[in-house]
Amino acid sequence: MRAYPECLACTVNQGLRAARHGTEDPSTRERALRAVLAELADADFTRTPVELGHLAQQVVARVTGVADPYREACARSNEEALRLYPRLKKIVRGSKEPLRTAATVAIIGNLIDLGAHGEGYDLEGTLTRLLASPFGRDDFLTFRAALSRAKRVLYLADNAGEIVFDRVLMEEMDGAEITVAVKSEPFINDAQPADAEQAGVTAIARVIATPIFPRQSAELVEAWREADVIISKGHANYESYDEAEGPRFFLLLAKCDFVAHSAGVNKGDMVLLARPGA
Repeated sequence: MRAYPECLACTVNQGLRAARHGTEDPSTRERALRAVLAELADADFTRTPVELGHLAQQVVARVTGVADPYREACARSNEEALRLYPRLKKIVRGSKEPLRTAATVAIIGNLIDLGAHGEGYDLEGTLTRLLASPFGRDDFLTFRAALSRAKRVLYLADNAGEIVFDRVLMEEMDGAEITVAVKSEPFINDAQPADAEQAGVTAIARVIATPIFPRQSAELVEAWREADVIISKGHANYESYDEAEGPRFFLLLAKCDFVAHSAGVNKGDMVLLARPGA
């Protein structure tokens, strides 16, 4: 998905949040923000929003000297999600359609997006509200059928904390060999190997690390080629892989007008979207 001029506003806000996490010094924050604005002044809108966001994060890291400003926030997100994990499992076990409910839980976890809205989210309140809400795009029957045949599943994880919600869905994929791709380098609060370990995902799946899009590790390329089902979680993965090849399912909350329009839903909707080949 290509970037739009409006994507710059989000990217600048992401840069400001990263600077706030990286330093308490107002003058350093200001220098970081000005450097981000200068870097984005000639932005190439043929690039994805993820690429522009990565550029902004690199600028902030260079100015502040802090490579991973969200590390502590990621750990807090994991801890908060793990406190909810027993409740999430109970909800799924009590459901008449456990797989659908687990998919809903995973999508709700996409609320944990510090790049989109910082730490100002009501996870428990949103969980209660959205569990009773329909999907804006509902390709669940296609999703269920594909998983029933799948021997190998590639799961593109999104954020720390959210990956605990993803674990709930993975645990409903009976019989499939699951490979989970996380980031090999810091990018906002994207899940890294340490987050997968903290979330308990390494106990149920093979975890691989890959760079920020468009770069890909050899392990990801191989896992993509061999997968019967590819599950792409969250905004950034939608923006990155919407036009890729393969049996893809996108699970996310539509947090901006452009992603919502692309997915054919309203902003704020839950999305379970199958792409051609799924």
